[in-house]
Amino acid sequence: MALLEIDDVTAGYGVGPDILTGISLEVNAGRSYCIVGPNGAGKSTLLKVVCGILHPRSGEVRLNGIRVSGLRPDQLLAEGICFVPQEQSLFPEMTVRENLVMGAFLVRDRAVVNERMVRVFELFPLLKDRVSQLAGTLSGGEQQMVVLGRALMVDPKVLMIDEPSLGLAPIVADQIFATIQGFSALGITVILVEQNARRGLESTEWGIVLDLGTKRFEGPAEGILDDPRIRELYLGAALSKGDDE
Repeated sequence: MALLEIDDVTAGYGVGPDILTGISLEVNAGRSYCIVGPNGAGKSTLLKVVCGILHPRSGEVRLNGIRVSGLRPDQLLAEGICFVPQEQSLFPEMTVRENLVMGAFLVRDRAVVNERMVRVFELFPLLKDRVSQLAGTLSGGEQQMVVLGRALMVDPKVLMIDEPSLGLAPIVADQIFATIQGFSALGITVILVEQNARRGLESTEWGIVLDLGTKRFEGPAEGILDDPRIRELYLGAALSKGDDE
């Protein structure tokens, strides 16, 4: 049985049109996935449905076979579904340590919180050196490290990350992607939405292509990159010419 099942989900905002139309996906434990597609395909909307920010109009989401669509975001967080949005939702007037502790607000055991913080510092050694620095004074790449580190403080089963390289210099983005690739070794299932489709697919095992709110194709990530029809239709002509953008 899949860890996460998205079953025939249709969703939209308010009284507006459907953004997702009958999407079904299965996500297996410990694997990494990248969702790609043109602007407006419904990529971020799908993540919002899974984490409870947006409730589906029809269909359902199941975690370990149990229906979780309809639960609040905090309830889903307690179940191990963690969402890192595009916007860096740091507390700028709080220190790095305080931001990380906020990620473990559901944990009452201080020893567990400390253990998780040690793991974060192992993945992001730079944060250990910045632990007492105000988060708002960090560089963009350092802030993204704090955001991801705070998500790891939840000890998530499923970690969904929306556009982790947004606004970052290429060398910093490479560091972030390298860290994300290591999350599978920690037993974390990763679902990534990334504007740089080539980089996102190279950093994950399985690719999912959305277009106009519908799943058009899925398969091994390297296969999507190598298929000229998929690259032309969904990743843009520029990518077919070798441009990472």
